[in-house]
Amino acid sequence: MRHRKLSRRFSRTSSHRMAMMRNLAASLIEHEVVKTTVEKGKELRRFLEPLITRAKEDTLHNRRQVISQLHSKSAASKLFSDLGPRFSETNGGYLRVIKAGFREGDKADICYVELTIRNESDSSDQATDSENLVKEETNVVEDSLVEAVVEETKEEKPKKAAAKKTETKEEKPKKAAAKKTETKETKEEKPKKAAAKKTETKEEKPKKAAAKKTAAKKTETKETKPKKKEEKKSWWSRFF
Repeated sequence: MRHRKLSRRFSRTSSHRMAMMRNLAASLIEHEVVKTTVEKGKELRRFLEPLITRAKEDTLHNRRQVISQLHSKSAASKLFSDLGPRFSETNGGYLRVIKAGFREGDKADICYVELTIRNESDSSDQATDSENLVKEETNVVEDSLVEAVVEETKEEKPKKAAAKKTETKEEKPKKAAAKKTETKETKEEKPKKAAAKKTETKEEKPKKAAAKKTAAKKTETKETKPKKKEEKKSWWSRFF
């Protein structure tokens, strides 16, 4: 049973666990945002928020207490010089945990731990990872709106096609009437063309008969010519 055991063990020894918390706290003080697992982020709040509360009063005793916990003089100096005055008017709640999906390797819950009051100069120079997450969410919303617009356009296309069909149906009778008038003219021209063709065929018939006779004679002479005997070649002749 784990009754009255509030701390998380992380399958580590106490010395390893304290070293991990010190490193996370020092990096968070330096960069003001850290990416880690959700459980480590929640435990980091329990470790670092009491130190920020001590940093509001810059006394020798408080400095020694913070240095004994962090084991980093640079992080302790920034804590008293920058973060303490920044959170002087806030009563608790100095850190924020923002969930950021799952890790690819082991599917662990990932989060961003950041200070609730960020330095404006740092945020203006470069966008943080948490801000990038917000931008990604807005991009997803914009993509969904674009998809909705595309679907609306797809629905409008059949309506336009139906309108075009009605226009073509009205134009078809006019075209059919024009074609009928053209066919009447062509029927009148057909007898004239037929009479002209008959006169031409009568003159061409004797010529065609004479041409057929000459072609038949040529074929007879070709057949009477003796064919040359093909010499038998040996199988090896093609290699020489």
